This record gives sequence, structure tokens and C-alpha cells, in this order.
Amino acid sequence: MRALFKAENLLVYAEKAAVILLIFAMVALSFLQVLLRIFFNSGVVWLDPLLRYMVLWAGLLGAVLAARYSQHFALEAAFHFIPKKLHRPLQVCAALFTVFASVLLFYAAYKVVRVDLDYASAAFYVGNTAMSSGWLELIIPAAFALIALHVLIGVFRPADGKEAGA
Repeated sequence: MRALFKAENLLVYAEKAAVILLIFAMVALSFLQVLLRIFFNSGVVWLDPLLRYMVLWAGLLGAVLAARYSQHFALEAAFHFIPKKLHRPLQVCAALFTVFASVLLFYAAYKVVRVDLDYASAAFYVGNTAMSSGWLELIIPAAFALIALHVLIGVFRPADGKEAGA
């Protein structure tokens, strides 16, 4: 179990780094676009669609991190009315339901991305180069897979959130 928790911690570190890089890049690119529009009455044509995809990536990675830290589902209201001995079984049931829903959403998102890749649909063009919407949307099934993984690992995580020996 320790190795699994350590591997998950490395994955969480990478997810956090990706979110931070995406946010800094979005701020810098948005600022550049504003400056170009103000001072040159122009802008980079493909930058706005790219920023939309970056927002999608950052948002879904944020959802993945929320799932890791059990901030995606809130059962606190129900816990006030239910005996303490039922809290853990309810948490496990909610986690398993989340994993099941995430797997279904992963499959649906995978099918959509697969179609986009098969038909080579372009999200936007950078010069003469088409940016495939399938590759840009790949974060959607990946995020649902990561959410399922984090929630499933969370079922085995001790209630205090500290892994034994990690």
C-alpha cells in the first residue's frame, strides 16, 4: 500500500505542477493578447481558442485534485443526522458510486475523443498547421480516469489522511 500511496503522491505533485503552469501561461498569454489589442489593434488569431482549451485543462485538473483531497463530494450534512458508525460505510458507498460514474464518463469521453481523432477535426489553425481537437480534448477522459483512480485509492486511505509509513 505504501508504494501505491507514494506513486499517487508523485502523480498529485505532477498534477499540481501542471495546474500552476497552465494558470501562469494563461495569465501571461491573456495579458499578451490584451497588450496586442490595445497597442497594435491586433492579436494572435489562434490564442483565444488555445486559452479556452487551457481553461478546460486547468479546470479538469483542478477537479482531479479535488477528488484526491475528497473535496468533490460533501456528505457533511447527512453526517449530522446519521450515527457515527455509519459514516465510513457511507463514505465508501459514495466513493464507489463516484468511481462507477467516473468510469462511465471516461468511456463516453473516450468515444468522443476517438471520433475527433478518427476524423481529424481541427479545433483551430496555427498558420497552416491544424490543431486537432481530439488531442486538445484528451484531458476529458484522462481527468475522469484520474478521478476514479484517486477516489478508489482514497477508499484505502486512513481516515486521518496520513498514509502508514509514507
